[in-house]
Amino acid sequence: MDLTDMTREERCDLMRKRHAFLSNLVEPYSTLDDFTKDKDEWLAVLGIELTQQEEYISLYMSLGYSDYETYHIVSDGNGKLAVSHVIWWQHPFCFNQLLDIFSLKSVEEEDILTSI
Repeated sequence: MDLTDMTREERCDLMRKRHAFLSNLVEPYSTLDDFTKDKDEWLAVLGIELTQQEEYISLYMSLGYSDYETYHIVSDGNGKLAVSHVIWWQHPFCFNQLLDIFSLKSVEEEDILTSI
């Protein structure tokens, strides 16, 4: 699949599919530590870099042609994990952007923790 050939709408649809995939992956977990212990190596085999921060986990995906997306796993406040709607990505005009993949609006870093 050639990301450089996709429209922004097609690219955002793919982001939402990745979000749904990751949401299913985190569903059985209640702590960031448990998810990291269980999935770090598995994700590395798939080429996804897991980095655990204090308040969330970042999942970095290198997509080629200097494109990337970074998804964030956060606590949902109810004892479960969720995938934030906010991702870092390489905008087609070659700048890094935090984007809410459902509203398609630029957001701030603090929105990672609140946009689920």
